[in-house]
Amino acid sequence: MARVNQLLDHEDYNHYMEKIEGLEKERRFCKHGFEHGLNVARIAYSFILEKGEVILPKEVVYAAAFLHDIGRWVEYETGEDHAEVSARLAVPLLETCGFSSAEIQVILQGIREHRRHQEDGLTLLGEALSRADDWSRDCRHCTAQLHCYKFNQTMRQIMY
Repeated sequence: MARVNQLLDHEDYNHYMEKIEGLEKERRFCKHGFEHGLNVARIAYSFILEKGEVILPKEVVYAAAFLHDIGRWVEYETGEDHAEVSARLAVPLLETCGFSSAEIQVILQGIREHRRHQEDGLTLLGEALSRADDWSRDCRHCTAQLHCYKFNQTMRQIMY
């Protein structure tokens, strides 16, 4: 996990996370800080291990999880899809931290897919990140349910 630790210590990664934290300071639900990335990493890796089909290296899964939302600050400021921005911002970080070209392509695809659903034909990592992103939230006990797009979308799916 040396490369993931290097990523977490990277100046640019920490700059992006600080920007997100600042923009989410008043947000009442679903913040996108380190804890969220760690939860997504753990759940996604567990999902991949349980699948047992294609095993991705732990460092690849954790790197993708920690990077999947780093472009959120751009989405807040410009409206551009954060999955695409996150993938774009991830490239120099991954290169600097020693990930191979093949690993980078897998990670970028997973990041791009993390907001989609299984029926969209996702890669293993994309599906793992998508599920982990959803499962990492405790929506049932959140005090901001009524103001939450994700919670209300989920409730509509259950009711209709």
